[in-house]
Amino acid sequence: MQGAKVLVVDDSTSVRKVLEKLLSSRGLVVTTSETAEQGLEAVRQNTPHLVIADVVMPGMSGFELCQAIKMQASTKSVPVILISGIINEGVVSQAQQAGAFDVVSKPFTPDDLFPKIERALNAARQSLQAVGEAISTPSYAPIATPSSTKESIPQPPTTPPTSQATYSSPQQAVPETLEAQPTPPARQALLEELRPFLDKPEIESVFVVDNAGQLLAWLGQTLDEPELLATYIHTLLSISSVMGEKYHLSSVQSLNLEYPGKTLIINRISEKASLMLMLRGTGGTGVIRYLVLKQMPQLKAALGN
Repeated sequence: MQGAKVLVVDDSTSVRKVLEKLLSSRGLVVTTSETAEQGLEAVRQNTPHLVIADVVMPGMSGFELCQAIKMQASTKSVPVILISGIINEGVVSQAQQAGAFDVVSKPFTPDDLFPKIERALNAARQSLQAVGEAISTPSYAPIATPSSTKESIPQPPTTPPTSQATYSSPQQAVPETLEAQPTPPARQALLEELRPFLDKPEIESVFVVDNAGQLLAWLGQTLDEPELLATYIHTLLSISSVMGEKYHLSSVQSLNLEYPGKTLIINRISEKASLMLMLRGTGGTGVIRYLVLKQMPQLKAALGN
């Protein structure tokens, strides 16, 4: 709808620029924010007609941003479309619980994006009219969009859950993102299953990351910004999955990255979580891979998979 105000929230400069160019070309008025915290403040200062937000961002996630918008009476009618590198049952469930209107996969195309934008704006306007709120005739006109067979995700209640568990890393609390996040005792069990990895002198650190890029558990050598590393791991897996789908390959199971004097080994535990090992040197990975296979059933059990 031409003239509608759209707020784009994404920590990637390139994604913000691409979306700004795409949306502006259809007559939408676009503003951008680099973080969810900045986006939330922008929503409060100048309420948009629509918010498009990435799921994985440093600090507050897109899910949390959506929940915060839906908690405020003045902004709860603003539709939120989330962008995610992975679209699966867990992501859709979290989006529903957060109150999102729809989810768009990354990378996206105009054919994916614009039909959902139009449906979101139309749904928001109809919702306001249905509850009898005083609205003026919109100053924007419908935009021509390609036909799409994709349906919006079912609309959940706008009131978010009254409480959320937290899953603490050794340094700080990380908001819950898994549909069925382990409780603190279960978290301790997960940490216990990670300890055998540190018995190997070549392993410096071991991480477990969920399918939204959040750090669930971490043992070993201290690293700067481990939560940022978790985001990078998630991004690598997302890109690898997209490439696999493009060339009709089965789901990616592991990645092996070699740097001068270091090796990163990433293995999927399940659709909900992945394991990452940081190794000293670039040799002897065969023994490590055997240990990963040996520990995988226990890791799945600790995560409730």
